[in-house]
Amino acid sequence: MKSFLKKAVPYVVSAVVGMVVFTIIVCTKKIWNYDDGKQVLRILSDAFFVPGVILAGVGLLIFASNGGAFDMLSYAFIRFCDLFRRDVRNKKYKDFYEYREAKKDKKRGMAFMLTVGVIFIALAGIMLIAYYQK
Repeated sequence: MKSFLKKAVPYVVSAVVGMVVFTIIVCTKKIWNYDDGKQVLRILSDAFFVPGVILAGVGLLIFASNGGAFDMLSYAFIRFCDLFRRDVRNKKYKDFYEYREAKKDKKRGMAFMLTVGVIFIALAGIMLIAYYQK
């Protein structure tokens, strides 16, 4: 049971974040002011699409980061910050190879963000199809 809860928590948190963004968009567009169902569907499509793209985009960025796409940039930033330290000789990583080997062990999960993001985008697609059917 604990294993299921441990796996479900990131999905639930991502869905809650998506629903908060959804609610903010719906409230700012004042969906309750429209009598036309077509405009309501347009707003709902927009409101589902924005958090879907945000969540899926962050998931894809994490996927790229796990693959090592940003390793050189992050290593350069660490080395740049080391220039401003008092103890320059105490470096955490001797060279880029050592940094890359240390990063290989620290993979982050991203499937939950991609899954929830794709679900939001699918809901936006359903609302868009309903919009064009009216």
